[in-house]
Amino acid sequence: MKSLLLTTLLTVLSACSASEPELAHPDEPRKTKVVAEHPRQQDIDEVLKALGSVESINDPTVSAETPGQVEEVAVHEGEAVASGQLLAALDGTLHAIETAKAAAEVRRYDVLVRNQDDEVKRLQRLIESRSVSRDQLEDEEAELDILSAQRDIARKQWEHARYMASKTRITAPLEGLVTRRYISPGDYVSAGQPLFDLVSVDRLRARIAFPEHDASRIVVGQTVHLQTPAAPGIAATGVVAALNPQIKMHNRAVEIIVEFDNPGGWLPGASVDATLVTERRTGALTLPLLALVNRDGRDVVFVISGNRVRAAPVTAGWREAGRVEILSGINADDQVAVEGANLLSEGSLVDVEHAAR
Repeated sequence: MKSLLLTTLLTVLSACSASEPELAHPDEPRKTKVVAEHPRQQDIDEVLKALGSVESINDPTVSAETPGQVEEVAVHEGEAVASGQLLAALDGTLHAIETAKAAAEVRRYDVLVRNQDDEVKRLQRLIESRSVSRDQLEDEEAELDILSAQRDIARKQWEHARYMASKTRITAPLEGLVTRRYISPGDYVSAGQPLFDLVSVDRLRARIAFPEHDASRIVVGQTVHLQTPAAPGIAATGVVAALNPQIKMHNRAVEIIVEFDNPGGWLPGASVDATLVTERRTGALTLPLLALVNRDGRDVVFVISGNRVRAAPVTAGWREAGRVEILSGINADDQVAVEGANLLSEGSLVDVEHAAR
């Protein structure tokens, strides 16, 4: 009896299920989720990058201008010096003697010239009374001219002796650092012998080599941003001061010289990373690089209209820091797919999420 009731119940349920109409589930168009944003207007720099080295603009070798024995060395390597500061002193005994001799010679000629001048004046008075001949007067006047010229020579020799005596004190020609000292007290030096190497670090220059295909884009006066591992975090900015007119044969590069003020901590000889600004554009349209995709060999971005997209061919320019400049093809009011753009095609349906600003 129980089995009969169960069989009857199952039959009724089956009949009810068969009698209910089936629910329709039509296929809905598939939407692609994308993140969108409007092009951003920004100022951008077209740049070239290269490596180089830092040099001092002024790095003189201080040499002896007169011979003598070194009596004193007043500075050491690495020491900062001011312009005119004493670096070393030579024995000035012989120069003092020569200066005194030259001064005595000047005094001697002063006396001779005075005496001869008196003689000429005396003869000029006598000539009026015809007590002496005019030939005698002319001879004495010629002698006065000779003595005056000899006195002039003696004075120049005295000036020379004093000048050479002053060169026993070797001084710094400019403000800078002592990079090398060649002498010690007691050394005998001759004229022209190197004594010290100095380097000025207040203003520096960098030599930078760019590939030859960039030569036409570089001109004097362009801005260059510089960084060096010798002074991390301390950047410098300079300008192109000169271009080497020859392409280097060994590396096919054009060399430029950039002059700049030392921002602090920069030293000659350091390597440098250079970024040369060839062009600055204001108000350029840029997008994240993700928005740019290639379709059939062309650069396109997908502009959103409603819930569909259209492929807009564009001309791309500057690319840096994950962004790309769009030179043509869209305007600032267009809404462009960024994340998910690589999944789209012409007319794709999209579910748009706006990028956070």
